[in-house]
Amino acid sequence: MVPDPEIHTSQVQIKNARDCYLKGIGLGRAGLHEEALVAFSEALTLDPRLALAWVGKGFALGKLGKYEEEIVSCDQAIEIDPKCIDAWNTKAFALGVLGRFKEKVKCCEQALRLDPENAVAWNNLGVALGKLGQFEEEIRCCDKALSIRKRYISALVNKGYALGRLKRYDEEIACYDRALKIYPYYFSAHLQMGVALAKVRRHNKAIEMFDSALLIEPEHAKVLFHKGFSLSVLGRHKEAIACLEQSLAIDTSNAEAWVVLSNSCFMIGRLDESARAFDQAYYIDVHEVRSGIVKGMKLLKSGKFNDAIRSFSEVLGIILR
Repeated sequence: MVPDPEIHTSQVQIKNARDCYLKGIGLGRAGLHEEALVAFSEALTLDPRLALAWVGKGFALGKLGKYEEEIVSCDQAIEIDPKCIDAWNTKAFALGVLGRFKEKVKCCEQALRLDPENAVAWNNLGVALGKLGQFEEEIRCCDKALSIRKRYISALVNKGYALGRLKRYDEEIACYDRALKIYPYYFSAHLQMGVALAKVRRHNKAIEMFDSALLIEPEHAKVLFHKGFSLSVLGRHKEAIACLEQSLAIDTSNAEAWVVLSNSCFMIGRLDESARAFDQAYYIDVHEVRSGIVKGMKLLKSGKFNDAIRSFSEVLGIILR
């Protein structure tokens, strides 16, 4: 019997497509996301129905900041294979980055219908619920993820964050401590633990955590701000000013950093600089208040009362700063 050349060609294309997909995975793990995107695109040219290549392409697009395109790629994968859990989880992550948390919840729930023991989906669901203000539920989801994967660092950090929002600071700090024992270079755990320590007025220890975070990411505006705040509280105003100025050189939009800078400058008699920093904070606050009120009114008119209340609460926090 003579082999059908078309079948042989198709099998070769499928094999080559899988090889390109695996190449893309390797490039992505090496952090070469543009190159990975090319490899996944080549895989899909050879086999447009390779669902995992669509997921890989979406992941690479997300790493390049193209989250809407990431969602489109994941939708292509889901259309080909509705049971592709990786596609649901990857789409959920992209929706979260875009602030579409209710849609993210639905994605995670679908992933968990397919696999109730999927730790990533539980963790993703927890994050989405936390963003919707449901912190007890976030903790429950993170605990479920940790029951499946006991050394799941992201779930530990997310659980810690939710505990902090409930002002259960000792438990929050314990979560970050456990995460850092598993992996001492986890940046988010250093940052969040420093913030939690500052909230319980352990500022010297908080500064140690911020310094550890800065060893990992030396020019991180948020870490520099929090370190500057703790230094200011301890009366170490010259050091605080240096940190805050470095933070604001990276991100000029942080009104709280301008306020703390104004205070530290005032405390050491640099009154002109204090006044300029306060003016910057006021300018940002006025803009944020106006934007927050407009957003709240739109949510109210569309019947989204809880979201509207959350927006108005944020405005009140700015006014009372």
